[in-house]
Amino acid sequence: MAVVKNKWGWVVTFCAFVLCVPFTGIPSSFGVIFVKLQEEYEISDLETGWIGSVAFGMFFFASPISTGLFKRFGHRKVVFGGVFMSCIGLVASSFVPHPTYLFLTYSVIYGVGSNFFDNASLNLISDYFPNKNSARATCFATLGWSVGSLILNPVVEILCEHVGWRNTFRILSGMLLVIGVACASTFKPAPQAWERNWKHLEATQEETKALQRQKEAASSEQTHHTLKQYVKSFSKAFAAPGIFLWFIGNVFLNLSLIFPFVNMIKFMTTIGIPEFRGTLVLMAMGITDLIGRTSAGLFGDRLPFHIVYVYGLSSAVMALGIFSLLFMTSFTGMIVFGAGFGFFLGVVNSMLFKACMDLFGNKILAEAWTLTMVSAGLGIMIGPSIAGAAYDNTQSFTIAFYIGGSLCIVAAIAFVVIPVVQRRKNWNPKSLSIHSSSTEVSILTEDAQEVLKVYDLLSSV
Repeated sequence: MAVVKNKWGWVVTFCAFVLCVPFTGIPSSFGVIFVKLQEEYEISDLETGWIGSVAFGMFFFASPISTGLFKRFGHRKVVFGGVFMSCIGLVASSFVPHPTYLFLTYSVIYGVGSNFFDNASLNLISDYFPNKNSARATCFATLGWSVGSLILNPVVEILCEHVGWRNTFRILSGMLLVIGVACASTFKPAPQAWERNWKHLEATQEETKALQRQKEAASSEQTHHTLKQYVKSFSKAFAAPGIFLWFIGNVFLNLSLIFPFVNMIKFMTTIGIPEFRGTLVLMAMGITDLIGRTSAGLFGDRLPFHIVYVYGLSSAVMALGIFSLLFMTSFTGMIVFGAGFGFFLGVVNSMLFKACMDLFGNKILAEAWTLTMVSAGLGIMIGPSIAGAAYDNTQSFTIAFYIGGSLCIVAAIAFVVIPVVQRRKNWNPKSLSIHSSSTEVSILTEDAQEVLKVYDLLSSV
């Protein structure tokens, strides 16, 4: 019987998955709330779409704040803060006298709170799985996206029909509080690489002292981050080859990807598909999203080529899917679209963290991931607004589909060019460095076999 290694890391990963279900399922089901708000108030598609898209955008865009906080206070405290903030946002949203106030209570407060969970939890998982099983762990945790969409879309629809959207927010808040407190309690810090590898080293007394000094220096660097150090670490990330293309590619891709969660049900009503059947399309998308994420988790660590090429292919396929909506007139066609789009959406979203790690390495991972989240947030906040504005002015989503498909193609080109740029710059993201005094020592921690290399390096200091 195989022994499961890094057991607590898998406990944290499972709890992150469980907590991801409500955190991401709630904004994923905003398409249902979208319709209910327009039934109760005279509010435009642009304004209603902004409520949902800004919430999704803050889910990513607030990453510079959450990154600084978890580096200063630790991951668990930031996740707890995110849980309480999101619950307060949902409760406050249930009492607003007009949907305009939802920009504060739902879009900002809930959106920022959800980012605190997502950013801190994924970075904590990367600490537990810096190399081996990194794709499996992060993909499993992000399965909560598809499970949340799959479960909460019909649940929110049923709740809104029976108790109204205000009480639905209150029920979701209570559910999130219970699940959040239980899961966040398990998010203890990951052991340092020194602690994981310590038992493999048979060091002399002098070598042990050298290891201890390096360990203390690494711990001090990780836990005492001043503003100057924070800015300096981001400047290193900005200097990484390909980071600009990665940023632009994610902005353009996310300009299009958020449409299904905010405007899809509205679009289907314009082609004669009833609202309740539109929910079935979102469920189909959730099912194939789950399949896509599972496939990425199973094969993401075994790809014979660079993972970023998966992004180029997925972006191109999703561009074709968006263009196909120009000719869509049937429920069957929408089911096919939802199934195909959901699969590639699941692959792209679940592999995002792994791709960032492989492109830019663990040394600047927190900063590179923060920039990735910011780029996604920009696209997400702007995308549905384009779709809403296009519909308000033309009573059609045609312009939005042309723009969305074209931007996906541009994103695909940007992604496939990144490895070329990095090869020309001789970029090696797998090399980690930790500074101690005036000596810089390279540390490679891919698996237990690399421990001997660590030992040799430290012995020569």
